[in-house]
Amino acid sequence: MRGTNTARKVPLIVALTLGLAGCSVADNPVVRWAAPAKSPTSPPSPQVSRESGAAQKSGTPVPTPSPSSPAAGVRLTVADAKKEVAAWVARHNKLIKDPDWWDEQARADTLFAEGTRHEVVIDRGHVRDGRKGRARKPIRLTGKQTYYVPRDQPDIGEWFMLQATYQGQDRAHLLAFWRARGESFKLAAKTPLHYGQQVPAPRLDAEGYATAAPMATGGAIAREYMIFWDYDQHKRAGRNGYRLARDNFSRKAYATISKGVYAGYQSFSTPWGFVSRDGGSVFLFSLLNHPKSIWQVLTVATYVRKGSEEIQELAGDWYA
Repeated sequence: MRGTNTARKVPLIVALTLGLAGCSVADNPVVRWAAPAKSPTSPPSPQVSRESGAAQKSGTPVPTPSPSSPAAGVRLTVADAKKEVAAWVARHNKLIKDPDWWDEQARADTLFAEGTRHEVVIDRGHVRDGRKGRARKPIRLTGKQTYYVPRDQPDIGEWFMLQATYQGQDRAHLLAFWRARGESFKLAAKTPLHYGQQVPAPRLDAEGYATAAPMATGGAIAREYMIFWDYDQHKRAGRNGYRLARDNFSRKAYATISKGVYAGYQSFSTPWGFVSRDGGSVFLFSLLNHPKSIWQVLTVATYVRKGSEEIQELAGDWYA
């Protein structure tokens, strides 16, 4: 988890009023998807009670088509996702060649969304403080790439997840990409896997599409993380359902980090998630500070086994 061992040295970057309107939970895709449903398969909002989130944890899986049926209703294929990632990486590497690219928020907004938009603001603060070593570097994907593309997509856009390794790094990353209708894909969240962790295999239908996990479950898990990391609410963590497992990385890191810095978050990004082969759920999301006072982003990937309420942490990146 980036920054874990240097928490006491992390400076506070304040009053970065740099046009991040739209990053709050009130305007993220989870809530917008919950506007009057257009079809029975529209995902629910995470803004529900803990009890409701737990009740929906074992949502009904998407019916599996017969092997001979066409991919009816598929708007985004796995092949499409591969092309979109290649196009995004090319745009990313071209953009960051300009050492001052972050001076124009509109340019960053063509590539980044949600948690990664917040990261860009933090990057800008580091560079303006003279710490150019924190500047973004070109991305080169190497080795095997695993795509998690859901068959069912929300009416307002499309998303998918990717597990891939960056050149020069020894850990795979888990990334989420999102695009609203009529726009290009943007990087919404990313984090390296913790050492020794693996992403559970997804439940796939006959044509290789993943089953999206219930948004309400992801929202409940994200809210549990918010409570856990809030210094003032920390003792309330785990009281109402989901709880971080004993060997959860954040649980181990909290004691060290909380001694050197106040940790607390005001919102969370969309919990992108799929159902695992064993019926559990895998989610990737970011915890975010207020968009006008940004100094840290925590992006985590979690796994909850079927029938359990213990949150395992697969990946984490404390970006500060």
